[in-house]
Amino acid sequence: MIPCLPDLIDHAQGAFVDGRLMIDNVFVAQELIKGYSRKRASPRCMIKVDLRKAYDTISWDFLATMLTHLGFPGRFIHWIMECVTTPSYSISINGVLHGHFEGKRGLRQGDPMSPLLFVFCLEYFSRLLNIRTKNPMFKHHPLCGSLNISHVAYADDLMLFSRGDTTSIQILTQALEDFGNISGLRVNYDKSNIFLGGNAYYDLDTILELVDFKIGTFPVKYLGVPLAPLKLSVAQYAPLLESITTFINAWSIKSLSYAGRVELIKSVIQGVHSFWLHMFPIPNVILDRITSICRIFLWGSKFARVAWADICLPKEEGGLGIHDTKVWNKALLSKTFWDIHTKKDTLWVKWVHGVYLKGRCVWEFVPHERDSQLFKKIAQIRDEILSKFQDIPSAILGLSAFQMNGKLVSSKVYDLLRPRAATRVWMPFIWKDYIPPKFSFVTWLAFRNRLATCDNLHRL
Repeated sequence: MIPCLPDLIDHAQGAFVDGRLMIDNVFVAQELIKGYSRKRASPRCMIKVDLRKAYDTISWDFLATMLTHLGFPGRFIHWIMECVTTPSYSISINGVLHGHFEGKRGLRQGDPMSPLLFVFCLEYFSRLLNIRTKNPMFKHHPLCGSLNISHVAYADDLMLFSRGDTTSIQILTQALEDFGNISGLRVNYDKSNIFLGGNAYYDLDTILELVDFKIGTFPVKYLGVPLAPLKLSVAQYAPLLESITTFINAWSIKSLSYAGRVELIKSVIQGVHSFWLHMFPIPNVILDRITSICRIFLWGSKFARVAWADICLPKEEGGLGIHDTKVWNKALLSKTFWDIHTKKDTLWVKWVHGVYLKGRCVWEFVPHERDSQLFKKIAQIRDEILSKFQDIPSAILGLSAFQMNGKLVSSKVYDLLRPRAATRVWMPFIWKDYIPPKFSFVTWLAFRNRLATCDNLHRL
């Protein structure tokens, strides 16, 4: 089924489709939200939808009908429905299974096929919206008309967009209700919110009489990250810092060697918070705090024996190969720039070319003050990449060499942008597979003259 998804699933759905990423949905949502802080802006509306027990409530008849209309062979559909409809269930009470009954609807949790089937079901809603929004009475959300954007979805995470007038909002909510009646997927109004921007607030009372949604406030959490009309404050990055601190505090410093701590720090910088670094130009004050957390974890209560800038150098240049967070943030965002250059077939890239570039070259485009923080940061990264080459053609050729399977490799861009130092001839003799890492670390300190010897301690 996976090879069929790009041809069958609407561009608004970003889950499980090859070539589409979660960050594309976040980028589009963030671009639309940034106008909600202007009171004199045109009326606009966003609805964040939570579906109640999504996997458990899908109608089997609806699923079979949807697969049929998508063109799957009858025999294949029969196999799928046998997998979906034949399981039986028991209830565990105090560790003992009781009862034996069959299900009537829903998809099995943990089944690798279930997410794909769920996306097929949501495709009905995408097509329903595409039809309903052709109604002359429906007005698109500002900046969405040319691309016909009425929603973005990542599995069951839905965002709906329209102009902030009662008729357009009613068309969206009626489509939601009709979809629920057909599919069994109902809106959880307790966890769903409506957001109004511009002068839509003048009709607030009228709109709230028509819908069952509560008024939401910014920042709103979408796909695990906060989104807001204005630049995120330092306090709003607290979830990122908390996740890093929690991850690191789960380990006892005393139980880990220095080499073990280095590997854990690499997993933090290249894993835990890379999700955020893919999506946001993180403020330097936050990146400095992340560096401080990692530095304290490495050295503990002792003084830092080696400067962090030296630690972030590759091993062949005398460092430990830990990524500098500021450069890593740029390297990850450079993938977004490259997608724009190659005109990748995603909703976000279409948005950039339709709203910002409008036929102009991304290598020469100068962003305006009103453009988003993300797009201005991407332009800065582009200029920094250009500074490493003679001209635009050589920059394009250079980045093309950094691709693997058609995708830009962030680690190679990082190596392009990072500070450089002279190669240390002694480094290859330290880091060997047959040498225990903790011994290599001590030897590394010795070659840098940073061991806690009497003469070094005397200088402090």
